[in-house]
Amino acid sequence: MENKGLFQKLLALFLILLVPVFILSNYSLFRSKHDSSIHFSTNFIPQNEYLTEKSFVFVLHINDNDPLFEQNLHSIFSQKYDHYRVIVLYSENDLQYLQKIKQLAAKENKIHLISFMESQGSFVTLDTYCRAIHSCKDDEIVIQLDPNDWLAHEHVLTRLNETYSGSPDVWLTYSQYLEYPSYRKGNGEPYIKQMLRNRNMRNIPYLSAHFKTYYAGLFKQLKPDLSVTFNRPLEPETVEVYILPMVEVSKNHIRYIDDVLYIHNISGF
Repeated sequence: MENKGLFQKLLALFLILLVPVFILSNYSLFRSKHDSSIHFSTNFIPQNEYLTEKSFVFVLHINDNDPLFEQNLHSIFSQKYDHYRVIVLYSENDLQYLQKIKQLAAKENKIHLISFMESQGSFVTLDTYCRAIHSCKDDEIVIQLDPNDWLAHEHVLTRLNETYSGSPDVWLTYSQYLEYPSYRKGNGEPYIKQMLRNRNMRNIPYLSAHFKTYYAGLFKQLKPDLSVTFNRPLEPETVEVYILPMVEVSKNHIRYIDDVLYIHNISGF
């Protein structure tokens, strides 16, 4: 009995010492969450309208060096969902390609869904990408789609709409995917599991996810980072650095979709 009482006292002492340590070690995380949240508005979600069908915008940069661009576009045009459009970013080196994409869109009777935005110079820049999103309505949902990847099936937008329209607390999503050509499942580990193990925001799965979506109105509230060069070539890593503050403020509003919505091409072709 004495040993049992001693054990309970030691356990209680351990817990008393552990709780303050835990609070202190996580104070900066809790404080950053509070401080950053007050600077963001949720006006991009119309009051009492989150149950409606959402509008999606694909922001693409595809050129002749992307041999799978036709499959990429076909996967978009085959969606069994009406409320979407496509913004194609291009540079002076992509002019020959523009005719091809127009022909493909016309063939599938989707030419009315596409708009084009030119980037000054010989390559598409981060600045052009930001301008494209700022041209969107606040309540439109941006979909990042790599030119060599494609949507997994024709009900991807329907599944995304179910997630966003189900709750006004959903601001960003990412999903499970398959690797091509093996069609093996990727490492789309749920956000919350990673966060419990790793509090470093730069290592959370959303940033490295291949299929990311988010409200344009949320992106527009980002303050330009002076350390980011906006005339650099548009690459996934470039966008990840820029949207990091958006992810930090939205960590309780990110939703992982366990369904396979995306095919990620790792073949190099």
